[in-house]
Amino acid sequence: MRKDVDRILMEKNVSSMLLYSESFKDVNMYYLTGFLAPDPFIFLKHVDQEPLIVVNQMELARAKKESHIKDVRTYFDYDYMRIVKSAPDPKIGVMKFVASTAKKELGVDEPIYVPSNLPVILADVLRHSGLQIKPMFNVVEKARETKEREEIEAIKFVQRSVEEATSKAIELIANAEVSGKGALYYKENGKKKPLKAGKVRSVFDHAFADRGCVAEEETIVACGPGGADPHYSGDASDIFKANQPIVLDVFPRNVKKRYVSDMTRTVVKGRASKAVKKMFETVLQTKDAAIDAIKAGVLGSDMQNLCYNMLEKASYQTAKGGKQISKGYFHGLGHGIGLEIHEGPRMSEFYEYPLEEHNVVTVEPGLYDPKIGGMRIEDAVEVTKKGCTNLTMMDIFLEV
Repeated sequence: MRKDVDRILMEKNVSSMLLYSESFKDVNMYYLTGFLAPDPFIFLKHVDQEPLIVVNQMELARAKKESHIKDVRTYFDYDYMRIVKSAPDPKIGVMKFVASTAKKELGVDEPIYVPSNLPVILADVLRHSGLQIKPMFNVVEKARETKEREEIEAIKFVQRSVEEATSKAIELIANAEVSGKGALYYKENGKKKPLKAGKVRSVFDHAFADRGCVAEEETIVACGPGGADPHYSGDASDIFKANQPIVLDVFPRNVKKRYVSDMTRTVVKGRASKAVKKMFETVLQTKDAAIDAIKAGVLGSDMQNLCYNMLEKASYQTAKGGKQISKGYFHGLGHGIGLEIHEGPRMSEFYEYPLEEHNVVTVEPGLYDPKIGGMRIEDAVEVTKKGCTNLTMMDIFLEV
């Protein structure tokens, strides 16, 4: 939560922080300010003091209206024109302006936190100006792991969009007809057309747009053996076939509020084989057991081990301990979601840290066989003191 930023800074022995970035893609800048801007601006903060932002003059009115930062100033408050014009290159002049502003507001006596992705050229200018900067991981990112109530509501809004879109995509698959060779087809304007991944993905895209969301990366719509690669999104020309698992992994972003959600369902049009049914039942049981076990204080690594143990008990291979396998289970049980599709905390073999109340994490065990395809089922949950709340409401079924 934002209130945790000061505590995290003090734990890392720094007394102030500086960010310089736009906020459409820089999720930390958006998180700290609540202000969406396409061009870079400055964020400055002392521990135990209210932050301030310095924006371009043209953004001043909007920043004062939209940002939750009360102290909003403009570049002209810090002699922007003179500093930039005095430099041999305007781009270097802008860097010098950032350094001058930070020096005035934060001083040079104490270390200043800057994000790990700060451009090297800006870091050089800041240090040359006498500022003590400390690039570090997991300051703002750690604060973002525990969600405010309005963040939970923003994620739930996207999740409802995910479920609506997925229902429409599954309806298209369920209503498709089967050709003599097993390929799926649908009718459009009285003509038969093969049901391809691109068509199914377009259903998602249109449904997202209707709800103010967008798929910034391709929605995963992978049929048959292609689904054995967990991140194969499905080529637009791939023709869906009957009796094969179809993995639908859906993770759009809300355009205005920037939050995401994440859900996976795997369905079969027609009859699933015994092998696919066993994969489905095993993955579903594992997901349910993991959700039952999640609560504040449990280690992410322990959750992964629970998943390993259940899948191995069902006679599937896992990558436990770094084993190299070609089929079975070889990814983490889940990850945090919020302003990014993959953020902390993690539920993996390496994450030996406890989950905390108000984390929002995915629970997504899976099984993969290059000859059959993939089987993955994924819900998103909010961690609570005594358990978790499932934010996903969509039913789980295999055959359609």
